[in-house]
Amino acid sequence: MSPRNYRASVVLLGGLFLLLPASLFAQDGSKPPPNEERWHVVLMQGKKCGHMMTSVRTVGKEVRSRSVMQIEIARDKAKIKINFDQRYRETLDGKPISLKAALNMGGEPATTTGVIKDGKIHLVMEQFGSKREVTHDFDPDILFPYGQLLETRRRGLQPGTKYRIKGYEPSQKADGPIETEVVVRGKETVDVLGRKRELTRVTATALLPVPIASELWVDDEGNPIITTVKMGVIDLHVVATSKEEALRGEGETPEMFLETLVRANRRVSAEARSVRMRLRLPSDGPRLPELPTTGMQKFKRINDHEAELVIRRIDWRKLQALKEQPAADREQAAEYLRASTICDTKDRQIRRLAVRGVGKALTPAEKADALRKFVTDYVTDKGLDVAFATASEVARSRQGDCSEHGVLLAALARAAGLPARGVSGIVQIPEGMLGVGREGVFGYHMWTQVYIDGQWVDIDAALRQTDCDPTHIALALPSLNDEGLMDSMLNLLPLLGRLEIEITEVE
Repeated sequence: MSPRNYRASVVLLGGLFLLLPASLFAQDGSKPPPNEERWHVVLMQGKKCGHMMTSVRTVGKEVRSRSVMQIEIARDKAKIKINFDQRYRETLDGKPISLKAALNMGGEPATTTGVIKDGKIHLVMEQFGSKREVTHDFDPDILFPYGQLLETRRRGLQPGTKYRIKGYEPSQKADGPIETEVVVRGKETVDVLGRKRELTRVTATALLPVPIASELWVDDEGNPIITTVKMGVIDLHVVATSKEEALRGEGETPEMFLETLVRANRRVSAEARSVRMRLRLPSDGPRLPELPTTGMQKFKRINDHEAELVIRRIDWRKLQALKEQPAADREQAAEYLRASTICDTKDRQIRRLAVRGVGKALTPAEKADALRKFVTDYVTDKGLDVAFATASEVARSRQGDCSEHGVLLAALARAAGLPARGVSGIVQIPEGMLGVGREGVFGYHMWTQVYIDGQWVDIDAALRQTDCDPTHIALALPSLNDEGLMDSMLNLLPLLGRLEIEITEVE
């Protein structure tokens, strides 16, 4: 097992950078922007972890902008490099034409190309030579970076100015806009890498299911000099600097693994059938999110910051008696059989592995068990060096931790006809792992659910459990589809570094 206590942070961090307001290049808003390039240093937990470059240029009757970000974070002793490259094409009056994004959080980049035509955006997702094409309605009010620049310059920096901008980021929400509320606060004197400057503070809040607010300090021409974001334990700063300083050695890599382990008041036996517990967040902080109720788990809110959770093992004897998957199951959970960027069931390697994994299993429960065991053994390089790989990549690299086990198992289950999705949550860390002793310690983790006989059934390839123990606490249920991929993950942000667990009853 590799507890992913920063699991949501890493995935959301990628999309977060792509939502940060673009540099506002000094210019007359009625004229094309000058060709320009700006550099930023990226700091996390006060430590330099990477750099970011934004550029803009005019080509004929188009404005082309680009944002490139590279960061490195640590997970225990492992170091992970994450790379993003976003490119946009727009008309001189700020109308979107196309975009291209490359995201590498594992080893093989996944690219997305989008072309806007006739009120639609036509997306092509590629990895390992495999292509998937989807089309969505495109909101006419969506603006790309240059269009946002024009709108921001039109609104100005007068204190009290407030407005909303619709942006678009397919890795966050492929089927619609992401709206950001902008509020101009006023002038402040701030420290910029050791130098005092008078800048205007602007708050930009991405209106996601759990809003993410960033604070920007911009110069008189609207160029962001400092951007800060705080999400749970993540304290992120992006600061304008020279190219030489931005590319200089990255310094001490920030640790994103150990600081959010969750301690409980007691340890739960691996043989337990059920667990009753209370979850709490500090009363002076954010509200405890509504957690999912699943086949194993029942959630009952006590107040804004406290809830009771009861987790019981699935009755596998009943599932094993089911001879074939009811047609209603496939209809009820049809969206969890679709191919997606994360679970590309059209990938030939995924289909081959699904056949191998199922083997001679016939019933739904037998298939789920066979695939779980297959993935447990198939992923041979069980390490922390991969941030978040797609199932297609794991199928080839055979490398990863719990999230790689989880997405590969979900993809193989879908290819075998079992509806499947992900589960992001926390689980009790086995005694002796990571230096954990007899006390109860929970770490962030990911596993899989398959839909059998009208219910979602938990299976965990990383922990070698088909019959999952009742310390599996589901915090979010990512569909692993492209639409709204990150929405459910946002539930985890208020919990990171704040969650408390009290075990009240074990059966």
